[in-house]
Amino acid sequence: MNLERMIKSNIQKHFHNYFSSFLQRFCMLISQLFLIPAFIFNLGIEQYGEWLILTTIPNYLLLSDLGLTLTVTNEICRLINLKEFSSQEKLFKATLSFLSVIVVFLIFIFLILSNIIDFKTLLNLLFFSNKDVLLILGAFMINIFSYLIFLVTIGYFKSLNLFHKHEYFLALTLFLDFIATLIILNFKIALYFIPITMSTIRLVMIFIVNKELKKFKFYKFGFSLDWSKAIKLLPVSLKLSFFQLGTAFFIQGSTFLVGMVLGSSMVVIFNTIRTLVNSLRSFINILYIPTMQEFTVLLTKNLKEKAFVKLKKLLALIFLVSLISCFGIYFFRDFIFELWFKNSFLYDVNFLILMLCSIIVYNIWNAASMLPLSINRMDKLAYYPILSILVLVVQYFILPITGLTGLAVSFIFIDLIMLIIVLKLNYSILNKN
Repeated sequence: MNLERMIKSNIQKHFHNYFSSFLQRFCMLISQLFLIPAFIFNLGIEQYGEWLILTTIPNYLLLSDLGLTLTVTNEICRLINLKEFSSQEKLFKATLSFLSVIVVFLIFIFLILSNIIDFKTLLNLLFFSNKDVLLILGAFMINIFSYLIFLVTIGYFKSLNLFHKHEYFLALTLFLDFIATLIILNFKIALYFIPITMSTIRLVMIFIVNKELKKFKFYKFGFSLDWSKAIKLLPVSLKLSFFQLGTAFFIQGSTFLVGMVLGSSMVVIFNTIRTLVNSLRSFINILYIPTMQEFTVLLTKNLKEKAFVKLKKLLALIFLVSLISCFGIYFFRDFIFELWFKNSFLYDVNFLILMLCSIIVYNIWNAASMLPLSINRMDKLAYYPILSILVLVVQYFILPITGLTGLAVSFIFIDLIMLIIVLKLNYSILNKN
């Protein structure tokens, strides 16, 4: 009877985890599917291209958590299971305070730079005045504060092994962002209201999440002047942050590079196909992200053989699902683009094929990275940002010749190298005595 209950409980837990993750990715996909044509319809391709270039700056700054949101979540989970409730409370409050100070510092730097730099000229913008640029960037700076506090707060659900609630609240936030952005675009409201509305949504969500978490007696939201516990996690967090920055650098940096070298119209082609491919990645990582905590348990108990079997099955599943999904996108590509664009969408099909090949390799090495990430082994992942910088520097000189196809080849090159590095790292972990 107990065994039946345990099996039923595990099935329900996995169902909630996968369904909530699916719902979160679905909201993200719906947002991408409808917002791209909405932006193009209301702004035009050229101005939308400039909006994409402009928003690369705040998208970088969203990673200013220094990797703390994940490492703190893991540490709080450990402390709760050890029943060290006072320590976890101090860590939680210290993290909220430390991240708040970082954002205040970033806002201060932005205010200084805004009086020195003409961002309109620097970014070569035609459709936005310098005042528009400052208002948009300033509003996004405010959004960074609410975003980081929101991430730490909903991360508490994962610490309590309530992964599904984390995903449900994230899905609701994405959906509200989507509705608000559509309204702002269709009613021709000033674009800086997009980040202002996003910030308001996150502040409201923080209030709702806090109300939900207060059911646990040991949970207390607040701030502290003692940042020592958060700072103590920085060495590990910075390794993760460096990896995250590498990912963002290659994503946002490549967009910026395409716009600077090939023009804003090519940014739209590049961003549209990459958005399509990334939506596939977002759905597939539903299958491997929840396995991180499972690997933590197995490795903590020194059940390396079981961890190895689980890893093999996971990689085989990810490869198969990625391959089938990529074939689906390739054969239905024209139908998808017809939904997005009223007029014909001109693109190089070879670029699409190469991007799909890249995402298969990317999915495999990201799934394989769940095992080292589960025990905070993040040192080898630092190769990703290094490779990204090298590739983008080279692409700056050859992009006018190779075009988007050459950029896609560089994606595959990086992903193949990372696959080899991560597999070797897994081998060393599983064979370590």
